[in-house]
Amino acid sequence: MEETYEIRGTNWLDSVQKLLASVFETSSVTSMLVPVRHSTTHVLMPTLVSDPGELEGADPFAPCFPLNSAKLVSKLTKKHSNEIIAAVLRPCELRALVELVKIKQATMDNLITISFDCAGAYPNREYNRTGAEGKAAEGKAKTLGFMEQRLGSKLDDDTDKQLSTSCRICTGPFPENADLCITLLDHDPGALGVFAGTDRGRELIMGKAFEVKSLPGTRADTVKEVLQRKKEAAKKVFEDLAGKTATMAGLGNYLASCVNCYNCRVACPVCFCRECVFNTDVFDYEPFQYAAWAKNKGTLRMPMDTVFFHLTRMIHMGLSCVGCGQCSNACPNDIRVAELFTAVGKGVQQGFGYEAGKSMDDPFPLSVFFEDEFQDVTGI
Repeated sequence: MEETYEIRGTNWLDSVQKLLASVFETSSVTSMLVPVRHSTTHVLMPTLVSDPGELEGADPFAPCFPLNSAKLVSKLTKKHSNEIIAAVLRPCELRALVELVKIKQATMDNLITISFDCAGAYPNREYNRTGAEGKAAEGKAKTLGFMEQRLGSKLDDDTDKQLSTSCRICTGPFPENADLCITLLDHDPGALGVFAGTDRGRELIMGKAFEVKSLPGTRADTVKEVLQRKKEAAKKVFEDLAGKTATMAGLGNYLASCVNCYNCRVACPVCFCRECVFNTDVFDYEPFQYAAWAKNKGTLRMPMDTVFFHLTRMIHMGLSCVGCGQCSNACPNDIRVAELFTAVGKGVQQGFGYEAGKSMDDPFPLSVFFEDEFQDVTGI
């Protein structure tokens, strides 16, 4: 069991701000990517902070998840820099980052990762309706109320119907392999624990002026209980989804509201192609072709190629899907694409015996070959 350091503040946000400030003080970190409330609009967005004094607005626990920050970490680390950066990431963001590192879109070389027990988030539209973005005090109160309710229920999703479906079915809400892992479950209100998930984290945490305290003895049981509930919820969602999308006609109906805005592709943290084929002239048809197809069938659904677009995306990112749900967040017509992509991703990953983002030591399936794999398919 890792040594855990307990940090106590006046509340959870005060505690985490103390921790993040200490990372600046006792390491060579020059900047930190963390969700911060904007000083004038109080909108919560990932922010690159170089002045520890600006951490007063840091709020990583808010039920607000405007984008998956793995894409931002990719921008900060893909090319060599001597700057040491820390990034505070939800577990699904950390998993996405691991996938990006494996496909050479990011690097961990000069990066310190910090993750935490994730209580989930609301869909962006739902969070914005709460008015928590109007004033700093209201946003902070919203976060603390959310944390009190979620941790008090031991992350029982049935007690908060506003949570996004992706968070309800997420089977990885706890930090794994982050340099610094923040534990929230089964601690006293306002307190949090920190333990090192890597050798780099152990070096970083040594000598910090925090009280050393063993992890709560009930934590392992609580984690097991939470994961079991989420697995059962995921099973129900996927079974319902399979009933709706098992045929091409059903899939077409499920995606009927798609307008080819490609927002889901833009929001996806593991979509990285420099140029998407759907933005090229491959799908730029001539006017006479549309007319001919319409005459041939009697009707022609416009825009075209919506189902083909989503099928292509499933092929491209299925092995790396971490189930963060940002594709649904970005959809203007509220298509539940996250459930579809997560279900397909889980199935594809299971076929390869792979779990996206779980470990840097697991090679990306399409980058390695095993002589005895898929014998039922190859017949060898």
